[in-house]
This record gives sequence, structure tokens and C-alpha cells, in this order.
Amino acid sequence: MWYIKAEKRLAEEVFTYGKDILRSPNMQSERKFMQHGTTNCFTHSVCVAYMALKVTEKLHIRNVDRKSLVRGCLLHDFFLYDWHDAETACKFHTFRHPLISLRNAEKEFPLNAVERDIIRKHMFPLCFPFPKYRESWIITIADKCCAASEIWHFYSLEKIIQLLEGKIHQELPETELIFI
Repeated sequence: MWYIKAEKRLAEEVFTYGKDILRSPNMQSERKFMQHGTTNCFTHSVCVAYMALKVTEKLHIRNVDRKSLVRGCLLHDFFLYDWHDAETACKFHTFRHPLISLRNAEKEFPLNAVERDIIRKHMFPLCFPFPKYRESWIITIADKCCAASEIWHFYSLEKIIQLLEGKIHQELPETELIFI
């Protein structure tokens, strides 16, 4: 396994744009739910946000709303249940979770059209309709890259998470921290 270089400026961008999301109790609760392999939903979402910024730069994609990209990525799997547990998960999770995530995100955060599209359409081509914005296309790449790595251990984004952990909990009273 190899490690993706943790670029502090990209990790700080994820934190800057997503601070309220990262610190929210429901986002913190995602640490309890496994996503792929041994990666929890919280870590997966943070890695997808980071990877989306990385993809944007590597592919030289211009005119990207980076704030909406980060926020949409952080909320793309905001379904708030363990999809591996047949008793708590919705049926056909793969196809239905984008709508559930969008509904949950809209209850807690003000979302713009780009963020809604990212959350709703991140599972393309498994789910339709087509992504409308370039940011929505970027997450389809970043999400699949992170999921593949989490399942098959191609590379690790562990160092990015380590960079962000201190910032997420900075200035929070200890009682608000949730550790798994």
C-alpha cells in the first residue's frame, strides 16, 4: 500500500469550508457506521472531499466552486445508519441513499443547488439522473477512487485524516468530542 501525500493546504481547505459540518453531532455520529472495508462513513466523506480537491487540481478543472464541492462531498453519504445492518438500513441502499442523504442534509444545513446536485447524483452511473454541475462529476470520480481504495487498499488517506482531526476538535469542549 502507498500513501497519498497529505497536502496541508488541501486539508485546511476541507476544514475551512466544512467546519460546521465536520463538528456537527450527526456528522460525528458517522464514525460509528462502517462504509467500505474498515473505513467509517465520517472518514470516507472527509477523504472524498480531499480527493475531490486533488482531482480538480490534477485534471486542471477550472471554474470550480470549491466550497460547494467540499460541502457536498462531506454530506454525500449523510444517511446516518449502518447500511450493513439489515434491520436498520433501507432496502436498496445503494440506489436510495443519495436521496436519504440529501433529505438529512437539508434538515441540518443550508444547501445551494450545486451541493444538492452533488449529494443527489454522486452515485452516477448506478443512479440517475446525470450530474448537472462539474462539481457533481468531480465527486463521482473522487468517491469511486476512495471507495476502491477502502475496499482493495490501493492507497491510504490516513495522513489526511490525521491532519484534520486536530482541527476538527480544536476549541471544542471535551464533552462534545465523539471517539470510536
